[in-house]
Amino acid sequence: MNATLYQEIVKLSPAERLQLAQDILDSVASEAFAPPLTEAQRAELRERLAHHRAHPDEPIVTLAEIKAKLGER
Repeated sequence: MNATLYQEIVKLSPAERLQLAQDILDSVASEAFAPPLTEAQRAELRERLAHHRAHPDEPIVTLAEIKAKLGER
């Protein structure tokens, strides 16, 4: 660990350090249980990102809109 980072951390209050520790553990846990992407999934994400960058003004559909539409059925 970077010595400067450590020095900044120890300056935090006990409550802030405890919250930081919990946040770090939560971030590790969320990554540890996420299944790795397949190469096909990575390729799909790259294609979608490229399309979005090429067409930034294209209308989008939010997840909330999709859920609402599915709920109407």
